Amino acid sequence: MKIGIIIFLLNIFFAIVGFQFTSDSYKQVGNDKQFYATVQKHRQIYSMSCIPSSVEMVLKYNKKVSPDYFQLQEVWKDKADGSFQNFDGKTIKGLTFTCRFREPRNRNFPINSLYKVIEDELKAGRKIIISLPSGPDFWHIYVLDHKTEDGEFVAYSRGYNDNNVLEIRKVKELIKAINGTDILTYKLSDVDKE
Repeated sequence: MKIGIIIFLLNIFFAIVGFQFTSDSYKQVGNDKQFYATVQKHRQIYSMSCIPSSVEMVLKYNKKVSPDYFQLQEVWKDKADGSFQNFDGKTIKGLTFTCRFREPRNRNFPINSLYKVIEDELKAGRKIIISLPSGPDFWHIYVLDHKTEDGEFVAYSRGYNDNNVLEIRKVKELIKAINGTDILTYKLSDVDKE
């Protein structure tokens, strides 16, 4: 049992090694400079508001709100018991959000199905909000931006009181190490399509 835990923690450690705090490495194919600029201008204004902060980044990227929009974080504040389910089925400023892959994180998690959904969303030009570990027993919310030439996914976020863009370049590897994760996707609402 202890060996299994050690191997699990080592897998997470090596996956997080791809975690960087610099914008200098933003030179991969398929990236969206407009999204990266959105992330650079955004802020997480409460220590526990990473979920609504990521939703705000998606709204800003899709030009649904102004760059100074922080209303979702203002309502959420430091809510510690929130999840993607708080946004599941909600339409905000013309985008309808859906929580997906709520299955238990274990060896039976449908990782390949998750990867396919992520790829399909990215091909459609949409970003994906994703929950990823950021240390022992600590999770943070990121937004998937693009797929690299070697097939990895790259995600960005902002941290509380941090002026740097948070970046993870080995998202697939990290998802595999943690036996899956949940995501929040979105579509243009029917009202906005007209």
